[in-house]
Amino acid sequence: MKLFIGIDIGGTKCAVCLAKVDGGIHILDKLVFSSNAARGFESMYGDLLATLDDLLARQGLTSRDIRAIGISCGGPLDSKRGVVLCPPNLPGWVDIPLCEMIGKRYGVPAYLLNDANACALVEWKLGAGRGTKNMVFLTMGTGMGGGVISDGRLLSGASDMAGEIGHLRLHPTGPIGFGKAGSFEGYCSGGGIARQAQAYTRALLEKGKPPAWIKDGVKTEEISAGLIAKYAFAGDEDALKIYEDIGYWLGKGLALITDMFNPECIVIGSIFARSHQLLEKSMYESLKEEAIPYSLSALRVVPAETGESLGDYAAIMTALYALDIDPMYKESEDDPRVLAHYDRLFERYPALNGLKDSVMEAYIALRDSFESGGKLLLCGNGGSASDSAHIVGELMKGFYLKRPLKDRFPGMPLQGALPAVALTEQSALSTAFGNDVDAAYVFAQQTLGLGKKGDVLLAISTSGNSVNVVNAAQVAKETGLKVLSLTGTSGGKLRDISDVCITAPASTPADVQEYHLPIYHALCAMLEAHFFKE
Repeated sequence: MKLFIGIDIGGTKCAVCLAKVDGGIHILDKLVFSSNAARGFESMYGDLLATLDDLLARQGLTSRDIRAIGISCGGPLDSKRGVVLCPPNLPGWVDIPLCEMIGKRYGVPAYLLNDANACALVEWKLGAGRGTKNMVFLTMGTGMGGGVISDGRLLSGASDMAGEIGHLRLHPTGPIGFGKAGSFEGYCSGGGIARQAQAYTRALLEKGKPPAWIKDGVKTEEISAGLIAKYAFAGDEDALKIYEDIGYWLGKGLALITDMFNPECIVIGSIFARSHQLLEKSMYESLKEEAIPYSLSALRVVPAETGESLGDYAAIMTALYALDIDPMYKESEDDPRVLAHYDRLFERYPALNGLKDSVMEAYIALRDSFESGGKLLLCGNGGSASDSAHIVGELMKGFYLKRPLKDRFPGMPLQGALPAVALTEQSALSTAFGNDVDAAYVFAQQTLGLGKKGDVLLAISTSGNSVNVVNAAQVAKETGLKVLSLTGTSGGKLRDISDVCITAPASTPADVQEYHLPIYHALCAMLEAHFFKE
C-alpha cells in the first residue's frame, strides 16, 4: 500500500508527516517548523515545500511513492475547490488554491479540510466516537471549533462553514470569543477561561482576598486555563469555583448541540480531555436543565482519545476521507482466498511485480464500492472496449464460482452478481450522441447519467490519453465517483486524474492489452472470492 503525506497548517507551527495506512494510521516520520505567520503566504509556503522535500529525501522517497496529500487548516476555506480563503491566524493567505498548487508540484492529488472537521473524522473513525453514526466533536483548545457527523457523513454546509459551534451565543453579554460577546468560545475556550480567571482574580484582589496563585507570585496577565487547572487539581477552592462556572457554561452549549443534532456522542478535546473531572459535575447539571430529556438520554459526553497525535492524524484523514478509504482496513486480514488470486497473478507474471500496490488498491476501491451499494462503470476503445465487456461478464455471473442464490428464486438458475455496466455497449445512445453532439463525450454523457457518488469508473486506455475515456474520467471525478484506470507504462493523462492507475509495463497497444487481461482477471477473481462462496 502506498504512503500518505499529511500537512497540518497552524498560526504557531506547521507539521508535515508521512504515514502508512494499514489497520490504522501509522505515523512514520514528521518534521515541524515555526509558522511565523505574520510574514505572509509566500515565505510560509516556501518553508512548507522545503520541509516536504526534506521529509521525502530523508526517507528515500519520491512523489510516486505517495498516494495522496491531506492538508488540514483553519477556516474559512473551500474544501471542494481546495482553496484557503482567509483564516484570521494566517495573514496574507487569501484565496490560495493550495491543493492545485501542491498537486501540480508533486503530481499527487491533494485535499483540504477545516482542521476541526478533520479532527472530528479522526475521533469518529479512530477515537472516542468509534461505532457511532451521529457524533459532534469540539476542539476546546485555544478557541472552540467543531465538526458534526450526521448519519455517517461529515456536514460541510452551503459555504463549508458547518460546525462553527464556538460562534453560538450563550448569553446576551459575557466574555468575547469568535468576535461575539457571550459566545460559546468566549466562555469555554482556553483563551476564554484565562480571561474569566483573570477577571475573577481581579475581583478577589478588590476584596482583599488574593487567591493562592497570586500569593505564589503569578501575575494576573500570566493566568491561563492550564494554571487554574493545576490549582484546581490540588484542591484550591477558588480554582475549583472557576472550573465549576466553566462547566456550567459548557453544559449550556452542549444542550444547544444536543437539541439541534441529537448526537449519540459528543467528543471534546484539549482542555476537556485533560480536565474533564473538574467540569463534568456542573456540566451535567446544566445539561439536564437545558436539553430535551429524550435526546439527552441517548447522549454520552466523552474526552477525545487520540491525544497529541490528533493534528497529524487529522491531516492524513483529510486525504483518506476524500478518497473514501477506511483507515482501519488491514490488508492482511482479508480472506485468504482473495490473497490466493492476488499472489497467483504475480507468480505467473513476475513482470507485474511493480504493480502490487496499485492492484491491491484497485481491489479495495471496488470491494468497498460494491459493499456500500455502488456499481462499476467501464469504458474503452477497440480492444479496450472488448475488455470492458469481458469484465462485465466476469462480474455479473459466476467466474470461478457458481455463486448460488439458494432459495431466493426457486426453479430459476440465477447466480450472484456484482453490478457492472460497460458504457461501450450502449450503441443507440452512443451513435445518437456522437452524431448530434460530440463523439468525444459519449462516455462522459453516460457517466453523468448513470454515475453516483460511491460508484467506480474503470477507464481503459493503452496510452492513457484516449480523449473520450479521459473526458469520462474527468466527469466521474467531478460527480464523486472513484476513478481507476488500466493504461500502459506512462499512464498518460489518466495517471493524473485517476485515484488508482495500473500501468502495464509495456508501450505498444497489443503488449499492454496482453497484460491487462491477467490483471483484470485477478481483480474479478478476488472480488468473487470476497463476496461469494460455493
